[in-house]
Amino acid sequence: MPGKTTSITAAMDARWLEKKKSRKEKRRNRDTGGSPKLLINSLMDAFTIILCFLLKSFGADPVQIRESENLKLPRSTATDPLVDAIVIGVSTQSIQVDDKKVVDLRNGNVDESLKRDGREGLLINPLFTELQEKVEHLKMIAARGGQKDFRGLALVVAHRGTNYRLVSEILYTAGQAELEDFKFVAAEGASN
Repeated sequence: MPGKTTSITAAMDARWLEKKKSRKEKRRNRDTGGSPKLLINSLMDAFTIILCFLLKSFGADPVQIRESENLKLPRSTATDPLVDAIVIGVSTQSIQVDDKKVVDLRNGNVDESLKRDGREGLLINPLFTELQEKVEHLKMIAARGGQKDFRGLALVVAHRGTNYRLVSEILYTAGQAELEDFKFVAAEGASN
């Protein structure tokens, strides 16, 4: 009988080894067979990272203002955040609307041929035309978005040495183009 138990034990060991090899082979085939499948957790992680990046980028200041040699902003200790609006930029060389150059300046003034009433006129024709286009576009967006009224807001970003007459002409022109509220932009920090 001792020989019979040994052969039974050996047969059981052989069967156990076959099953172990079979399981190992199935596992190996499962791991290498076909393309790997993405797990929902991995997709959710990737989606979350992309969403956070987009929110951070979108949540930054709505208006980006870069100072240059031709645009040195006055300084202020006020910390009001910038709001999304039409940006009227005034450098030493030109007037821009949303980073698009509209009028060239000569010695800090608009050429009288670009004004409606000549030298003493306040309305700057190319600026008026560009602002009217922007206002019409924003009104259309407001109407499609279900907003009741268009809020005519403009951010005036002017070089700190801009003369009062030019600022008056710009504000008058913007007012004629249905912009009613103005915010002047200054850089943070103590005045120089």
